[in-house]
Amino acid sequence: MKASRPHLVAIFAQSLDGKIASDRLQRPSFGSREDYRHLETQAAQQQALIMGAATLRAYGTSLRLRDPELLRQRVVQGLPPQPLTIICSASGELSPDLPFFRQPLTRWLWTTPSGAGAWPRGSGFEEVWVAPDWDLPARLLRLKTLGFDRVGVLGGGRLLGAFLQAQALDELWVTLAPVLLSGYPDPPASIEGWQVEGSPPQLELLECRQGSVELFLRYRLDWRNP
Repeated sequence: MKASRPHLVAIFAQSLDGKIASDRLQRPSFGSREDYRHLETQAAQQQALIMGAATLRAYGTSLRLRDPELLRQRVVQGLPPQPLTIICSASGELSPDLPFFRQPLTRWLWTTPSGAGAWPRGSGFEEVWVAPDWDLPARLLRLKTLGFDRVGVLGGGRLLGAFLQAQALDELWVTLAPVLLSGYPDPPASIEGWQVEGSPPQLELLECRQGSVELFLRYRLDWRNP
């Protein structure tokens, strides 16, 4: 499958006990400014960024590159200043009043026939890709045929789980934050909704960088079954 899809990198932060937020309905707030710079640096290397609807609702916005040097590097590489932003929402239930729709970004929506009804072409998303089921391999193949070779996945946990279930992640960039969140009511796990089929992926540590308060870990995933 890897030859028929872009190179996919998941970029996310989690607590020491594996949580990505203190509450499902709240924006995660434990990342430092250093972690944000790391996130922006990794996102700048991608042609597109994929994010789940729940994460968009929590933040209200998507990631927008602001660092002048990162923007300059993208221009030198022949890339647009901002990566394409792809939102995944089966229901299509997104408020058009979100600040996200005023950001200077190119926005696509991956949804279902029922979710597409609220978003006719030109009403907030430049492209709306519709499929009756998730069919992630087909969507990724289409991205590849359009020339997208590097794509980042920003979360949330259910979206990461869907990509793992499809064996469609090549790297993980994990920021390990010095907080414990499991005591909060209804805390979401960092990765949800996937089950190992056959042997689990083998993870190879490619990079480990110690920040002032966090660890930045980069892993490669090997999906080959022994």
